[in-house]
Amino acid sequence: MKFSKTIELSVFGVIALAFLGIFFTPYDPHEQAFREIAFAGSSGQHWFGIDGLGRDFGSRLWRGSGNTVAMACAAMLLNLALSSLLLSVEQGGPSWASRIVRLTIGLWVAVPVILISLVLLVFLKPSPGSLVLAAALGTVPFSFRQMRIHWLEQRNALYVQASKVLGADRRHLLTYALWPNLKPDLVGLLKLVFAICVLDLSGLAFLGLIGDPDFPELGAILRQNQAYLFRSPALVIWPGLILSALLLLVHSSSSTTASKSSR
Repeated sequence: MKFSKTIELSVFGVIALAFLGIFFTPYDPHEQAFREIAFAGSSGQHWFGIDGLGRDFGSRLWRGSGNTVAMACAAMLLNLALSSLLLSVEQGGPSWASRIVRLTIGLWVAVPVILISLVLLVFLKPSPGSLVLAAALGTVPFSFRQMRIHWLEQRNALYVQASKVLGADRRHLLTYALWPNLKPDLVGLLKLVFAICVLDLSGLAFLGLIGDPDFPELGAILRQNQAYLFRSPALVIWPGLILSALLLLVHSSSSTTASKSSR
């Protein structure tokens, strides 16, 4: 119990710290104020060194972590809204609408997120917002299927059927019977979707689909410093480590949530 609580607090602390980087960094992450000491290693003033363009690398990493987390949260919430809407139509709509939703999801699951992003870029300018939309849409089939499994499992549970027999209305069923038991599963699903969105967004940014080549995001920072791999490996290693640590923490948190809900 203490271990799972520690994991939860660690994830919250890391995400809150990353968000802080959007509003505050020791130096301007865009300003090339240290060109005379480009590629300098870590020091008391610059803990993570200076990148090839003379920018404080620690500030860029902090702002990049905040942007990655903020974009992933936005994609996760948009994904939740779209998946919930489709599930509502599939479960509560007419039979023809339910068939259309299931057929659409069956086809949608075969479409990779990279293809979705390329199609979106035909109509939208390359930007962080375009990548958020692509990541949210690319994960909809997975979220829909998981939510549908949890919903059907709880809706057909014996305690729900007993509540119906006793005359409970839909509002009472949702508030007191379904939601308390659905909540742990949905929280675990959201954490997993968040991790998938982080990975998708950083991957798309690494491919250069974010638009602004100077935009501080972990995948974009990794791409920006790829050419300096042998001259200054830390410029590539640090964003990769931060991204891996974030994914590992979220995965550990979602695993503990799943184990608790299975009990």
